[in-house]
Amino acid sequence: MLRRLSICLAFATCCFLNTWMALAEAGGSFFARYRPWHTVVAPVVCWEIAIALGILAAWEFCRRRSLLRVRAFHGAFLAASLVPLGISAAAILRIAPVPLVTVVRDPRFWPLALAASVAPVGISVLRPAAASRFLRGAFLCAIPVLAFLVIRGTVTILRYPEAAYEDGPLAAALDGTPQMRVVWIIFDELSQGIAFGARPASLDLPNFDRLRGESFYATAAAAPADATERSMPSLTIGETVVEAVPEGVNDLRLRIAGRPGAVLWSSLPNVFDAARGLGFNTALTGWFLPYGRILNRSLTRCDWTAGWMVPGIEERSTPLPLPAAMWDRARLQISVLPLAGHLPGVFPGRYAREEKARRFAYLVDGARQMAADPAMGLTLVHLPVPHPPAIYDRERGTIGTTGPDGYLDNVALADRTLGELRRAIEEAGLWDRTALVVSADHGWRTNLWRGDAEWTAEEEAASHGETMGVPFLVRLPGEAKPLCYDRPLPTVMTKALITAILEGRVTRLAQVAETLQR
Repeated sequence: MLRRLSICLAFATCCFLNTWMALAEAGGSFFARYRPWHTVVAPVVCWEIAIALGILAAWEFCRRRSLLRVRAFHGAFLAASLVPLGISAAAILRIAPVPLVTVVRDPRFWPLALAASVAPVGISVLRPAAASRFLRGAFLCAIPVLAFLVIRGTVTILRYPEAAYEDGPLAAALDGTPQMRVVWIIFDELSQGIAFGARPASLDLPNFDRLRGESFYATAAAAPADATERSMPSLTIGETVVEAVPEGVNDLRLRIAGRPGAVLWSSLPNVFDAARGLGFNTALTGWFLPYGRILNRSLTRCDWTAGWMVPGIEERSTPLPLPAAMWDRARLQISVLPLAGHLPGVFPGRYAREEKARRFAYLVDGARQMAADPAMGLTLVHLPVPHPPAIYDRERGTIGTTGPDGYLDNVALADRTLGELRRAIEEAGLWDRTALVVSADHGWRTNLWRGDAEWTAEEEAASHGETMGVPFLVRLPGEAKPLCYDRPLPTVMTKALITAILEGRVTRLAQVAETLQR
């Protein structure tokens, strides 16, 4: 009985191997909005207990009725084992070296993999009892590894209490209404080449074009890094971060170019500290990084959402009751199975798109309020577009989660959002005293997304130019004529520029160029 129970538990644990592997990674919890113990571990453990007991009950039923020699019993077990084996393969693939991932994305991989599976499938059909015994032995032998992963994942989660995931206290609001204010918009993964330099003919961006026609516009701007966790700290502190490692769940340990050792992001003076030192209230609405747990001391208001976590530890924007969370976890696990996207009616990316649409709507609503708040002197808006996955159909002008939309559609959504934020500022009567800074944390990383299941032919056609540059536009009140800047411009200078605007040292577009050159 103990042996059979152990095999059943190993079977059930392999059904969620991706969860335990992700939880065992030390830095995974840093990106979570909620404590994974409630949103992930509880429904997974309930499922594992239910699966293990269900298989054990079926096994005992067949054993007591002498059905273990029937081919159907072994065939059913082998068929059911496709789920934990598929989940395990997907989990191991996620942590595999990049070259292996590239091989799997090759269109020739799956035909070869199917050809290689002919022999084991044939043995399972011809000798199901022997194949079933072998597989049960494999599950039994895997127990030490599975136990290690479960224990390590559990210890990692228990290391941080519920309070560690809560936002810290915000800075006190300052009195007064600023005469000059800055709204700083970061569109995640927006490419200068796609938005302006070599824009595809099918892409219409009227709001970006309108802003460029009245702004300082840099044609050769470069982001500090190609990843948000390094680029956003760089932009806020005004120094280039070369490495960012999670420190618990509420800070990042940064290694900065030209500095010895490493320092915590929360301990460094940032652009919001500079603004508050000048007497301005500060606000931030953003995604991916836990801003409310790191920069809270520098902000008067903060709204943020997490990104879509890796398979196995995804979390909804609002935690679900346990029964709903279990059903949700089952759907997410099915979508992880290899070739699941080729089944009729199954679209694995739908869940990530649905959640992204919800979080995007939440962030844009907060961004409109902050941008139109006359008490805010500096507002940073960090939005998850045009970063994949796509959630917009530019032909229909609607948010979508199941269509063949791509990066260009998300760029169009960024343009529409820019127009909405501009209208919110204008309707609040603040346009004549608002400086607008628009850029991106990094460009379009085509090497990361090419070959993905959701990669489109339109994206392939648009991806062969230079896509890693970022746009950089600065609009100042009272300036109507544009100024084009063709020199290389590292956007890590943004902190110094914003500080100069708030201090009143930069009031004309020509002074923007002078400040950046200095």
